[in-house]
Amino acid sequence: MNKKLIQFIDRSDAIPSMPQIVTRLLEITKDENYAQSDVVNLLSTDPGVAGDILKLANSPLFGVTRQISSLMHACNLLGIKRIRTLVMGRCMVDKVNSKANTSIDISYYWRRSLATGVLAARFADKVAPKLREEAFIGGLLSDVGVVVLAQAIPDLYDKIAKAYQPHAPNDWMEQEKNTIGTSHAEVSALVLEKWALPEIMVQAVRYHHDQEPPHEIPEDTDLLARIIFGASELAKLICEAPEADDIRKSCKQAMDVVRLDISVFKHVLEEIETDIAELAQVLKIDVIPSRIYALIAEAINEQLETANP
Repeated sequence: MNKKLIQFIDRSDAIPSMPQIVTRLLEITKDENYAQSDVVNLLSTDPGVAGDILKLANSPLFGVTRQISSLMHACNLLGIKRIRTLVMGRCMVDKVNSKANTSIDISYYWRRSLATGVLAARFADKVAPKLREEAFIGGLLSDVGVVVLAQAIPDLYDKIAKAYQPHAPNDWMEQEKNTIGTSHAEVSALVLEKWALPEIMVQAVRYHHDQEPPHEIPEDTDLLARIIFGASELAKLICEAPEADDIRKSCKQAMDVVRLDISVFKHVLEEIETDIAELAQVLKIDVIPSRIYALIAEAINEQLETANP
């Protein structure tokens, strides 16, 4: 890790500031005896946030079976942990966009980040339900370091940032280490740390490109890192149109890291297209409709049939 670069970025204005509404929400909810009405009153100060939170809260991604019609209803039904997740997700998109360098394909960046967050949440449902919100936000923000590095050191990072796009070779992460001596994952972790997000999320994002996270990290952190790894790898497929052989190989490798059978991804794939479309509309992220979900499902079916003749 390039400590001097990390220190430089830490002191720079390249890291987006925590949105005021998120800062205040975290302050309120630090007190175990906080009043629900204080949260509702805070959210009500921003009609845009309030409206979008209600839309997000009614997304199938959050498993709600009844229509949520008011902020108080949302808080009571979802709980404060999910409300914090929704507020952060909505506000962070605007903040990150404000720092995006022109060398980055920001549309692709958010399509991939959103797919990572949605997949991570779905995988957490299967192996770690209590980490669902950490998985969604961790996945959504796992590559924010790409944006920050492009803003902080454009002369060094522009060529690397331009490789963060569909069908680009995966060696761009090796280029990070060779050119700047650190990784975007390390910088993403720094951003989450600056935003005072939970340590488990910070560490999981730091190691989310490692197929084998360090043995010394806690078990829950290891699991969350694996979940985000698998989600990130599969999100790349969803945002592209790879060959069937590549799909089968990549899906198997990613699910092995998450320690789930590939058939689980097949089932998740049937659910996430709606999740991604609905969340993209609320978060104002450009999503290009394609047959990629069907192509991946077909490739997985072929692999399952081959494995179980």
